[in-house]
Amino acid sequence: MPGREGLGYFHDDQLGTDGKDVHEDSRVEPIIKDLQMLRGLFMSALRKGTLEKEELKKNPEHFLQHDYHLNDMDFAKESVDMEGIHFLTTDVKSLIALSNAYATDRSDANLNAIIEVVEKASLDEVQIVTRMFAELLSQVNIAERHHRWRRWCMYKRGETPLLHFSDGQHHQADDCFKMLIQEGFSPAKIHEALCQQNLDLVFTAHPTQSVRRSILKKFSMLDEYMDTRDHQDEMMTPLMKERMFMKMQQTLMAVWRTNHMRKLKPTPEDEARYGLSVVEETLWFGVPEHYRIIDDALRKIGQPSLPMSSKLVTCGSWMGGDRDGNPYVTHDITKRIVYLSMMRACKLYHVEINELLWELSMSGALSTELQAWMDKQMVIQRKEQDEEEREINEEGISEKLEHKDFYRMDQTQEEPYRQVLVRLRTILENTITRCEALSIGREPKPTGLHLKRTEDLYEPLDLMYRSLEASGDELMAHGRLKDLLRRGQCFGINLVRLDIRQESDQHGAVMDAITTHLGLGQYQTWSESTKLQWLTNELTSKRPLLGLGDFAGSDMVREVLATFKVIAEVGPEPFGAYIISMTRSASDVLEVHLLQKEAGMTKHLRVAPLFETKEDLIAAPGTMLALYNNDWYKRHFETVGTQHQEVMLGYSDSAKDAGRLSSVWELYKAQEDLVRLSAERKIPLNLFHGRGGSVGRGGGPQYLAILSQPAGSINGKLRVTIQGEVIDSYFGTVNACELTFERYSTAILKATLTPPAQAGENFREVMQRLSESGCTKYKNMVYETPGFVDYFRAMTPEQELKLLNFGSRPSKRGQAGGIETLRAIPWMFAWTQCRLHLPVWMGVGTALKIEIDNGNLPILQEMYKHWPFFQSTMELVETVLSKVDVKLAKVNEKWLVSSELLPIGKSVFDEFETTVDCLTQVTGRSELTSNNPVIKRLYDLRRPMTDPLNVLQSKLLREMRRTPEPSQELQEAFAATVQGIAAGMGWTG
Repeated sequence: MPGREGLGYFHDDQLGTDGKDVHEDSRVEPIIKDLQMLRGLFMSALRKGTLEKEELKKNPEHFLQHDYHLNDMDFAKESVDMEGIHFLTTDVKSLIALSNAYATDRSDANLNAIIEVVEKASLDEVQIVTRMFAELLSQVNIAERHHRWRRWCMYKRGETPLLHFSDGQHHQADDCFKMLIQEGFSPAKIHEALCQQNLDLVFTAHPTQSVRRSILKKFSMLDEYMDTRDHQDEMMTPLMKERMFMKMQQTLMAVWRTNHMRKLKPTPEDEARYGLSVVEETLWFGVPEHYRIIDDALRKIGQPSLPMSSKLVTCGSWMGGDRDGNPYVTHDITKRIVYLSMMRACKLYHVEINELLWELSMSGALSTELQAWMDKQMVIQRKEQDEEEREINEEGISEKLEHKDFYRMDQTQEEPYRQVLVRLRTILENTITRCEALSIGREPKPTGLHLKRTEDLYEPLDLMYRSLEASGDELMAHGRLKDLLRRGQCFGINLVRLDIRQESDQHGAVMDAITTHLGLGQYQTWSESTKLQWLTNELTSKRPLLGLGDFAGSDMVREVLATFKVIAEVGPEPFGAYIISMTRSASDVLEVHLLQKEAGMTKHLRVAPLFETKEDLIAAPGTMLALYNNDWYKRHFETVGTQHQEVMLGYSDSAKDAGRLSSVWELYKAQEDLVRLSAERKIPLNLFHGRGGSVGRGGGPQYLAILSQPAGSINGKLRVTIQGEVIDSYFGTVNACELTFERYSTAILKATLTPPAQAGENFREVMQRLSESGCTKYKNMVYETPGFVDYFRAMTPEQELKLLNFGSRPSKRGQAGGIETLRAIPWMFAWTQCRLHLPVWMGVGTALKIEIDNGNLPILQEMYKHWPFFQSTMELVETVLSKVDVKLAKVNEKWLVSSELLPIGKSVFDEFETTVDCLTQVTGRSELTSNNPVIKRLYDLRRPMTDPLNVLQSKLLREMRRTPEPSQELQEAFAATVQGIAAGMGWTG
């Protein structure tokens, strides 16, 4: 039987017996105990499955009846016992034990022992061990996420500090308000700032979520069981505990027995349904709870609750609207998604209305305003009676209503709030019926009154709330009804507002087709000034551009025009912004406004230029200045119905284009310049941050990222993308949702009221040099080194990742080209899988070394201590460097890279060593992430499973590349390694 370390995820010394800070270890101990429970249940279930199979072989008609007694299970012992599980062969057990040994002693001998076992393992054994390690890593993530919430609650109860926050303990509302008051802000000022604050979360379909939705839902179920165990353990009977453990075991086995590899590529509609499910299952419940947390913190400082008009949180989406490089997102898909979203929102409201029908049974008169609304509705309802009477059955009850409670109006004559709610329920049902048909591309049958705007639903609920308050039933008003009104402000009747995104070149091609058709010449050959003049003339003209002419255009042109027609047909309310990716000039923005005018839209969607590459970021202030100087654009805010200008900043492409240091510095300067320009023109600016999940694409701890933004760039508003695996990490459970909301809200408040001081000129000069030298080194390596593309494709699984069906979007903007046309996600994804994370640090070491060699180490150290922007930049690079594993990367190189490309690898590894050496000099730490022991310890928990997965992936890639058509078994084993490594790293791309 294997020893205590059989599954290789912890040792006794990790529980405080190694001479380290016992208080630190006590923070990790609950995670280890949760892991013991999860793995004990999992291993026990696998063992029972083996016994069942053996019994059935003996007697096919006899099923073994297990005596569970899970309450009495020794989870610590069970979690490391691999005996009695038929598919765990000797080699599999040996590999598990060796992996643990390597995690403890990272010697060449231990790594070579792993390689030796992997080399001789059969494909069946490789499949088993990859699945096993991936499964165990998922359990680590479940336990860690649950423990984050547990410690958050423990801190709020005053039981434990939150020691791993280097920026101070201001993540929670109570602490944040206390800190602000100490700094001189009055409670009234805090309340005023929160009343104007808005966090707009935009969920995107970027293909970085490697785990199937079926699996994610089971992970969420396990988190709920663990939460129940924490909060109700003392209240549960032995049978209740037994049933809870059994449900956990059943869920763990359901995960194990589910194929983790998507057989089919998801469609844009599949992606949209996933995004909507997150909103329905977690945000719907987390939003009102977040308001209650903020209101409670305000009460403690003597302030009233936030007004009902507050929009502390709102939600947007790109799922079904982002057609940039994705030919599968068509105008028809967009229209369907809009109505699908509306239907699902109305179903959520319908559930709440039914609950309120039971709660609001009070008698008495309605307020004058609410009675007037009800009287108007009764007139409308009488007009609908003719149709309704045809559906009356012989008992005199409508067949549509007979299955419901409160189906007769005379039942509720003395309960006026119920009468209002019954009418709202009918309107919601009419809306659901209509949207259901439109969401599948059918024309809806005539229905009664249905919702057209959020105000149609919000107004009667708000009047009801005020009526209850006025009549002395304030307590009832402040329960479920208030929560529903908060949801109305956040979600509206569309659940999420759908952004439309398209590449600027597509609009230019449409304009070119139109001007050619009209005999005006080729638009794309015109100068920028000529384009601006023509676009302005057409925007101010009252006549249509094409009218009813015979213009046809290519398929692409017709699709772009059809998209604008759909927006005009549906109306602006379900939509957010129109995002123009790869914006390079002011004409790119005016083109979209002209196309909206041509489609017949009197109220335009706001248009947000997206600046992505280094050159475009540098040019961004000039582009916006040209717009602000345009006569039509000066007046256009009345056309879009908003007074602020939205600008989106791309973190992914700028990093891929110019390297980490140049990307973050150009983003920082662009924000400063855009804020300054908008202030000069007295135009409120809202910056939209296109951050990815990984550090290489702008991800990382959002609290630190927000506080490191330049002064004035937040200003109470934050719009940010939530992509791929981050959606589940931040919002996969209601608990995670609440924690995330509170961190975002306090960070925005703190950044607004106490923005960082502007860096001194000496700091800026050094940062400019770091940017330039880092960019030079990065571009020299990535774009100018002969053979680098071949090295990249040999070293990483970039080509093989296409087999895994992570998303609907192609991995390239075009079919031709190399790294230039490759999207940022597969670029980062591939380097993450081979454990090099090259895009994050390439060029950083060279840039720092140049400054250090020139005697500037003291100023770099000052920048790190006193400039939040530079500190966050260095710490995020440091976090990624700690996840790099050169030994494992060299296994990849040995097995997959041809000898003539090895000099490139040497240059890569030399730069890595330079980066580690220079960065530790700047931070003053001898060991990476030693300032954050909790994060380091949690990463250490993952290493015993993650490291062997890299060796296994190297073997599988070698086998896959030897055959033109890899078998399904090979692909599934490869998929398991990808998912496991992603779980171990904390992100995909």
